[in-house]
Amino acid sequence: MKSVQNSKLAYLQVKSRKCRKYPMHYIPKILLLIHLLFVPILLSGNEGSKWMESDLKNLESSAQDGDSYAQAFLALCYIHGDKGLEISFDKASYWANLSTETNHWLGLFTIGYLHRFPPLGPNAEKVNSYYNNVFKDPDGMVVKNANAGDPIASYVLAEIFTAEEVEPNLSADLQFAAKHYASASIVGYGPASVQHALLKLHANAIGGQNINIGKDLPGGVSILEEVAKKQLPAAHHFLGRCYFKGIGVEEDYKMALVHFQAAADRGYTTSQLIVAHFYAYGLTGPAKIDLALRYANLALLQDRENASEKIYEYEQLLANQTTGNTQSLMQQSDNSVPSPTNPSYNEPPPLPPDPSIISTAETATTEFKPTLNRLPSIYDNVKSDNQPSVLPKPPELPDSSFSPSPTQLKPTSRLRSSNIPNDDLEMAKKYYFGRGVSVDPSRAYPLFLQSANRGNPESARYLGIMYLRGKGVQKDTQKSLEWFSRAAQGGDEIAKKNLKTLQLMNAHK
Repeated sequence: MKSVQNSKLAYLQVKSRKCRKYPMHYIPKILLLIHLLFVPILLSGNEGSKWMESDLKNLESSAQDGDSYAQAFLALCYIHGDKGLEISFDKASYWANLSTETNHWLGLFTIGYLHRFPPLGPNAEKVNSYYNNVFKDPDGMVVKNANAGDPIASYVLAEIFTAEEVEPNLSADLQFAAKHYASASIVGYGPASVQHALLKLHANAIGGQNINIGKDLPGGVSILEEVAKKQLPAAHHFLGRCYFKGIGVEEDYKMALVHFQAAADRGYTTSQLIVAHFYAYGLTGPAKIDLALRYANLALLQDRENASEKIYEYEQLLANQTTGNTQSLMQQSDNSVPSPTNPSYNEPPPLPPDPSIISTAETATTEFKPTLNRLPSIYDNVKSDNQPSVLPKPPELPDSSFSPSPTQLKPTSRLRSSNIPNDDLEMAKKYYFGRGVSVDPSRAYPLFLQSANRGNPESARYLGIMYLRGKGVQKDTQKSLEWFSRAAQGGDEIAKKNLKTLQLMNAHK
């Protein structure tokens, strides 16, 4: 890009020398040439900033008038709860689909992003297709816009290069992504700022020392606090996690609840389940089962499986409230980890490699393997340099990477995912969740096992989660890994995410 710009400047220099001889004849042509060469770059580069600074009314009006960029950006606002909107994947999908009618790069990215999560996903194949179409666009629009200073384009590039779904067509590159997150964060794009903050908070756990990312707890918390002032749900959610575990701040369950609830009230599903736990088990005061049920029901829209399990759990608590046998969570901390040198983000982010030369896994240059959440959760079993971290005892805080399941026996064969009867699976789920029958993991387990041994990967996933949680069986992380591995081999996308998360956790024990 620099060589192109240099050649353009050289061309203008030649023209300017000729202008000395024929000033009146060449000046209009030079002005026209400057306009044609540089104005389109400046306009395209400023479009993301324009919509960031625009008020919601103007953005909605432009989207309704058919502006493809405005439509896609409005979809992102609904995804992230930006500009005061409540999170709505349905509305995001509507506007993103309108944007894709003109094949706009931001619309294609947004549809791909939506396929990472329910209700459209997780669908790795769709994500791969959309993300690769965005990056490998022959016109290179996302690359050109990022190079011209568009913060939304930088955010998109960062998201693409931290998405496992793009492999093997592209190779994840966290260092490259971190620069683009930082670039978009510096000019105030909230979703990028949240990711930038998480990189600072969890640099050690994701191997940041090897890719020049330094752990900076105060810096990460400060970024989250600034973004939370703009009422971005994700910023409140991760601030809640900081207060819950004492990451960069003193552990404070009441402050954690304040932030979790701010995110939950704007539609952040994981926070809704966490707030439900706070109220169900009285972590900051008397238990309020009615509020727990309210927040668990809100989570049904996007996480029906986990929310259904929690609703049943809280209904049981309500029925047995007089026994007073709830347990409190173990307090945890994640401090005293030495911080490597903090990288400088003053330099502009690098351009991505030429899309035409990235087509195979052989181009991999980093060992970073992102998971669905990409950055570690405070509930992950990550070991610090000086102090081991243990998963909380029941009642567990929900983890959006996992869904519920049963017990023992090693898997012995690869699963097949096609044309497999699921009668045992459906009956197992009834006993597991208590749908029309009493909850009975001991009866659910053999049914899951029979189904898994016939090749059903979803049943294998449930067995993996039962071992992970110790639900109806003795907790056994190794057996959990084996069942998740078997389910993943059978094509279960959720199991693939669970497997990568467990592998990351075990790597830091």
